[in-house]
Amino acid sequence: MMSPAERIAVVGMGNLLMSDDGVGVHVVHKLRKKCLEGVELIDAGTAVIHTADCLREVDRIVVVDALKAGHPPGTVYRMSGNEVLENDYSLSVHSLGLKTALMFLGSEDTPADWTLVGVEPETLERGMRLSDAVQEAVPAAMRAVENLIEEWRI
Repeated sequence: MMSPAERIAVVGMGNLLMSDDGVGVHVVHKLRKKCLEGVELIDAGTAVIHTADCLREVDRIVVVDALKAGHPPGTVYRMSGNEVLENDYSLSVHSLGLKTALMFLGSEDTPADWTLVGVEPETLERGMRLSDAVQEAVPAAMRAVENLIEEWRI
């Protein structure tokens, strides 16, 4: 259960110039249109390490990023932070930056809870468009983020 004073951040990661790699940023941009009360939406892009300062006062984090885990393109995953850190998934290139950013926060400042919402990419080639499969998965990724926030607020 979450107290009303707890702060939540949704961090979209990815490179908009590398097609499906930018899915996290696309999801955060679309969530901004929904006006999620009490939720900070952060477009981290590829500057993940610089996001650490934005996360210092946050109690819970949802990271949205491309995740290669061997399922069909557009598959939406939800993994706890511990699961992400303990396994050797082929995460996007930003995962190493995320792990480093979270380590910089220190044990006192590390959020009690963080979750990755990942989307299986079809292509990571140069280009500014998401593949059809990933574009179609964006609403499901948004719902996964919103559902998680609701669960935290219950």
